[in-house]
Amino acid sequence: MNTPNPKSNWSTRLHRSLALATVVTAGGIASAAERASDAFTFQRGVNISHWLSQNFGPRSYAADWFDEEDVSWIAAQGFDHIRYPIDGREWLKPDGSLDEAKIAPFDRALAWTRAHGLGAILDMHFLPGASFDPGHEDVQVFTDKALQEKVADLWRRVAKRFADAGPELRFELLNEPIAEHNQQLNPFNRRMLAAVRESNPTRVVYITSNRYGSFGTVGDLEVPDDPHVAVTLHYYEPFIFTHQRAGWTRMPADMPPIRFPGTVPDLNGILPADHFALRSSGQELTAAEIQADFAKVAAWAREHAKGHELHLGEFGVYLPADADSKRNYLAAVVAAAERHGFGWAVWDYQGGFAVRDQHGNPTPILEGLFASKRQGRERE
Repeated sequence: MNTPNPKSNWSTRLHRSLALATVVTAGGIASAAERASDAFTFQRGVNISHWLSQNFGPRSYAADWFDEEDVSWIAAQGFDHIRYPIDGREWLKPDGSLDEAKIAPFDRALAWTRAHGLGAILDMHFLPGASFDPGHEDVQVFTDKALQEKVADLWRRVAKRFADAGPELRFELLNEPIAEHNQQLNPFNRRMLAAVRESNPTRVVYITSNRYGSFGTVGDLEVPDDPHVAVTLHYYEPFIFTHQRAGWTRMPADMPPIRFPGTVPDLNGILPADHFALRSSGQELTAAEIQADFAKVAAWAREHAKGHELHLGEFGVYLPADADSKRNYLAAVVAAAERHGFGWAVWDYQGGFAVRDQHGNPTPILEGLFASKRQGRERE
């Protein structure tokens, strides 16, 4: 998602060795590549937002607020992979070559990730001609053939550069595409995948659906006949709950709190008259609704993506929601995802949806993610 987030500013870095937590993977649909390398399961992950993409205020590109101590902490919580959103436009020089200075921070992060036994997803959050940022949307890459070839060449160069990496590294072709027509995404995916396959014939590559990787457009997604392709989607429903009071969504900071589970209050007179979320007034928010959403995608996958891994690349709750609602919601999404065979990566590490607060401590988001594991220990 797109959120300007507060800078992490705790006064001392912890700099200590942390034992890696044992990760119990969820059952479900698994790719051939995953079965071949069970050392990297990609079942429970976290996004590092606003580090190499969407850089706001003091969080400049590759700023030193994120380092190996953060990776160590992530591993110790029980996560098994990290999704690194990358602004691909930053990696491309005007002459079409790669900007090694801009890639170097990811090289360091990949080394940290390997050292702590984690997998890594290189997620192209933005590409030339492809931006979902509100007010800066760009869809040219889906219709401009010359631009699409330029982007394919970028992927070709990136893939070749990381061709010697092991199965701990996966590629994600494009985050949250917003093509005018859902079907325009399919030839784009095929073209980018072909560029990657020139040097990486067996690396797992994630593709997604149109309109922000949503569940609602997955029916128009064509999954290539390639055993090393996986499907990644995003889930922030019900949006009125997960993004309550988010200024960039035109929700006022003084709107009444929305709880999960619970009932959405009457929002007429609170939200702008043309706001899409007005239709949520009076809606019952339940875990059963979340389970139903995941069940529909799982049914689609059984018919159209059989044998391909499913991944929930983003989900989360914005800071203003109350702590218990955050725990309840995250636990419900994780339960639905794992029941239907999805791996997942929560949004985000230390931004507006953080699993770790500015003082380095776990948040209710983290507690909700691992609620079932904690309850299991308590019953022992």
